[in-house]
Amino acid sequence: ITINSHTVLPQKSAKYLGIIIDYKLKWDLQVEAATAKGTSSILAISRLSKSTFGLPHQFVRQLYMSVTVPRMTYGLVAWYRPIRPNPHHPKRRIGSVGIANKLGKIQRLVAKVITGAFRTTPTSVLEYHAALPPIHLYLNFAAHRDALRLAALPPGHPLEPPIARCSKRYPKHHRSPLHELFHTFPHIEQ
Repeated sequence: ITINSHTVLPQKSAKYLGIIIDYKLKWDLQVEAATAKGTSSILAISRLSKSTFGLPHQFVRQLYMSVTVPRMTYGLVAWYRPIRPNPHHPKRRIGSVGIANKLGKIQRLVAKVITGAFRTTPTSVLEYHAALPPIHLYLNFAAHRDALRLAALPPGHPLEPPIARCSKRYPKHHRSPLHELFHTFPHIEQ
C-alpha cells in the first residue's frame, strides 16, 4: 500500500497493544517474546541474589511473582487456551500445553535461584520448596480470573455482546479465545 510517498510493505506479524499477532494466529512470536522477557528478568534477578550475599530468597520469590510473571503473562486471555483433561484420552491434556512447558522452563530457573538447589533436582521438588504453584495451574488460575473479569462487565460495555455469545455457544470450528475460555470454565455465567 502506498500512502502519499510512504510505502507500507506486508508483514508476517504485527504488534498491537503489546501483543504480537502473526498472520496465522499461532501466537508463536508472542510466546517467544514472553519467554525472552521472562528469561531476561530471571537473569537480572539471579544477579541480585547469590548464595553468600544479596537478596534473601523470599524477596527473590516476591520479585518473580510481582515483576516477571506479569511481564510473561501479559494479554494471556488472547493467546493462551486453559489446560484441561482430554475427554477422549484420559491420560492426555488439551489446551496450551506447549506454552505452559516453555514458561515452566523459566519458572524452573527461578526456583533454582530461590532454593539454591542442584540442576538435577526435579521441578516439582523445586516448586514445592520455593513455594511456587506449578505453572500450568497458575496460568489456568490467571485465565479463570480474566474470565471472571470479562463476565462481570456491566451491561452496555462494548465487549458485553461478544462475551454473551461466547459464553452461551461453543462452535465446532473456528473457536475464538473467548470460546475456549468460557468452555473451560462453564460455571462462569454472565
